[in-house]
Amino acid sequence: MKNLDGTLDYMENARFNYLYAPEIARLEKETSFKHTELTCVVMIYHKFVLENGERAKFMTLMQLSSLVENVFGVTDQTINANVVSRISFDPDFDHPDFSADRHCNLRSFIKLFDIYFTDDLEKRMVFCFSVYDRTDFNSLDREVVQLYVDKFFEGDDEDEVFELRQDMVELIFIKFDQDKDTFISAEEYYDVVRQQPMLLEFLGPVFPTTRQKDIVAHCANIMSCYAENEGNYE
Repeated sequence: MKNLDGTLDYMENARFNYLYAPEIARLEKETSFKHTELTCVVMIYHKFVLENGERAKFMTLMQLSSLVENVFGVTDQTINANVVSRISFDPDFDHPDFSADRHCNLRSFIKLFDIYFTDDLEKRMVFCFSVYDRTDFNSLDREVVQLYVDKFFEGDDEDEVFELRQDMVELIFIKFDQDKDTFISAEEYYDVVRQQPMLLEFLGPVFPTTRQKDIVAHCANIMSCYAENEGNYE
């Protein structure tokens, strides 16, 4: 595809096609995006890479975090960091210039868009719980839940804030801890959210709103998603 991006000259567009055409063909089999949509998302990745210098091959985790915060609206720093960690984790990827502590590869970048734009509740639940599950125990204990809930309530009256936080934690465990073992397991979470999808992000926003997705979809030429969601804002 020639001259996909008007801000790049002919040679740079040709270089993009040379670098990414094989990857786009492979990724097209792994995602729900159409070829043109996927190509446009890959161009976004390429533009981030260009910001890192002529010899750069990868987007940085700092850039990914900034994208998640400023474009997709995940402003809570703990959740943002966990989203970046989950998305960028790719143990099968091997490249001499790649550092897992610093870089996000193209496949991971596409995974972010694939998860954020899917309507599949199962995929959304699995990802959302993995973001909340900081300990990787496949369950949430009271301490972990408390860390998220503490951010829900602020104020000058410390006693009142403390009580509100404790009450919220109790309500959450009453709702989600079905076997009363003081842990919220992934399966318990899935069971509740399948019945009440509005509780998907019960510990804080992990996904962009419909409005934010529509804006990104329009700018990134993800038109199939934009057509579905146009005028239906959260």
